Amino acid sequence: MHRLFCLLSEHGVQVINLDISTKENKEKYYGFVKEALDISDERTSLILCEPYECETILTELTEYNLIHRTILYLFYWSYGSVSTRFLETISEAMRLAIITNPRPSVFRIYYNQATAHLLHHLSLVNWWSGRLYKSPVLPPADKVYCDFKGRVLKVPVLHAPPWHFVKYNNDSSVNVTGGRDEKLLSLIAKKLNFRYEYYDPPERSQGSGISGNGTLKGTLGQIWKRKADFFLGDVSVTWEGLQAVEFSFLTLADSGAFLTHAPAKLSETLAIIRPFQWEVWPLVAATLLMTGPALWAVIAAPSLWQKGHKNQLALFYNCCWFTTSLFLRQSSSKEPSSTHKARLVAVLISLGATYVIGDMYSANLTSLLARPAREPPIGTLPALEEAMKNRGYELVVERHSASLAILQNGTGVYGRLARLMKRQRVQRVRSIEVGVRLVLARRRVAVLGGRETLYYDTERFGAHNFHLSEKLYTRYSAIALQIGSPYLETFNQVIMSLFEAGIIAKMTMDEYKNLPEHSRRSDPVSESEQDSSEPKESSGTTSQTQQVESTKGLTPVSLSMLRGAFCLLGIGHLLAALTLAIEIQLHRRSKIKTTVEPSTNRKPVRVSVVIKAQKCFRKYCSRVARTMYRQVDRALGPGVL
Repeated sequence: MHRLFCLLSEHGVQVINLDISTKENKEKYYGFVKEALDISDERTSLILCEPYECETILTELTEYNLIHRTILYLFYWSYGSVSTRFLETISEAMRLAIITNPRPSVFRIYYNQATAHLLHHLSLVNWWSGRLYKSPVLPPADKVYCDFKGRVLKVPVLHAPPWHFVKYNNDSSVNVTGGRDEKLLSLIAKKLNFRYEYYDPPERSQGSGISGNGTLKGTLGQIWKRKADFFLGDVSVTWEGLQAVEFSFLTLADSGAFLTHAPAKLSETLAIIRPFQWEVWPLVAATLLMTGPALWAVIAAPSLWQKGHKNQLALFYNCCWFTTSLFLRQSSSKEPSSTHKARLVAVLISLGATYVIGDMYSANLTSLLARPAREPPIGTLPALEEAMKNRGYELVVERHSASLAILQNGTGVYGRLARLMKRQRVQRVRSIEVGVRLVLARRRVAVLGGRETLYYDTERFGAHNFHLSEKLYTRYSAIALQIGSPYLETFNQVIMSLFEAGIIAKMTMDEYKNLPEHSRRSDPVSESEQDSSEPKESSGTTSQTQQVESTKGLTPVSLSMLRGAFCLLGIGHLLAALTLAIEIQLHRRSKIKTTVEPSTNRKPVRVSVVIKAQKCFRKYCSRVARTMYRQVDRALGPGVL
């Protein structure tokens, strides 16, 4: 042994000699191996002990999960054959070799990863009798696991369209009817010559990471406990997941997103005034106030230096009312001056009021009636946060998923969303499909998940019913395997070849082409699911009324679209009646005043101006109502009204 250590030191190999017969040194050795796992350093352990001690050490290494392809355990079996207990304890992911000495100067080397189809088995791979029979000493894994020789692998499966379409039977068995990942797995199995057996995992969830009490649920927990060989589905590559499993080369380049209900239509009653936002009114008022003085300045400018030429105050009033009547599209007002400059200004004002304001309004009104306006959609995380705070929106995620881990471990807006979710009665759903059904049944609900999965479900249940947000973060999906899985590199080679050839993208697109068939098979959303806290998948036998929005993009014209025009017509008549009443009262008061003061010959300018304003306003209200009625009729087409 001393000679062996000297030879290793001469070749630059670091050697650590530990006597693990004591408990303290044994714990030190296990810590040394765990440190190698944390830094992904390659280590080789040569363990010299009695056969019964080899069984104990192997059991403890398995319990501590000190298993990885970068760590090789060499046990020296001093006498006899390898025990059954030792063989049953060997995990496939553990690289383990046994050195025996059947006769002097002859050493045999047995290896557990020499065959891909035999478990708990040691195969003779090399021997030494003065020199090695083969080089390298142990066969490489990529050559061994290129052919599984018909081995059956246990694979958990979840119903997650379009990756897997699963039917759950009453006897706890599953029937996979299709899906992108089902096709991908069949290609890998055909290439590597293995068979696979699906089974229904506990809790039917994906799993995200090891919890504080040292447990991991879902399919990732099954792989972490080495009860399943691998899992192929919509599983995201995350740091939390890497603590329990290993991921292959990516099978999907995706991004995170959230899904909300389609924005609702705004009230069609207010469509007639919706073209004018509040920013327009100050400009219209400023234009109306400036045109009158501008016309007065054009008319009065040549004679301002002459005293007593004309009553400038009355001219100013006439110019203001003339421009107001032009804006109100009244033709009965007399022009204050017949000069060419004044007529040019009046023509410009008339053209601006008629063709700019009137025609633009008619065009906007026509477009709003043809395609009714909707609420602003929720497309960003700050908008979703504001909706959850002020509008009563709720956010749900798939339980034991990567999206839930992002909310729980995130900071900033993700942390605030997680705190807002604590106020909800329902925070987690069984699957993304259940969350999409919940969004379809209830308007103020959003579901967070993978964008590809959400997009596929929107196509299944009707894209017009949903609004998909913008991309939030990069998200990659891959195959989850056991830590130290010996066939990880073989899987990567096959997946990379399929990815580079575009076959994986082609299989994904084929699922969208087959969407109408799967959509017909999907169960409808019923009222019974709307009332439950977590909607269950319908069995297809319910007879409740389905809540499905109309798939038509355009709807025929109805009286509900014209409520705004009739309301405006009623308001116009009401204002005209009110103006008439005010005009009658002012006329009576003017008669009384002229009777009390018969000696005065002064024209009541202020009273006449008020009366003129009332007449103009009354005519405006009636004319606007008739004009709007004609514009709506022209926008909808002849013969509708």
